[in-house]
Amino acid sequence: MVTNCSEALAATAVACTDIDFDVVVTAERAGYYKPDPRPYEQALAELRMTANRCVFVAGSAYDLFGASKIGLPTFWHDRIGIEPPPNIPEPLAHCRSLHPVLDPVRGGEPKPC
Repeated sequence: MVTNCSEALAATAVACTDIDFDVVVTAERAGYYKPDPRPYEQALAELRMTANRCVFVAGSAYDLFGASKIGLPTFWHDRIGIEPPPNIPEPLAHCRSLHPVLDPVRGGEPKPC
């Protein structure tokens, strides 16, 4: 997880999910807020992964700017259906549901949302 939250708020959010995240990078710990590419780079470094072996699930269109700078494929989970900002980098998919994210994770092409 890469978040603009503080360490304390991120710990609270993670505790509410019942998910055992391998890495949680906060803006506080990274020293930079998204969409700066450094928090995404830090997450990849801590995972010991390259961008082309991962898919980032963005909750904000602005994540596409930072993730694209490091070549990180991104699925935009746009649950409320907002208008994309101008000049937004192209996501793998732009969906209101998380269900289609499983297709690229499994190595396939994203299905239409």
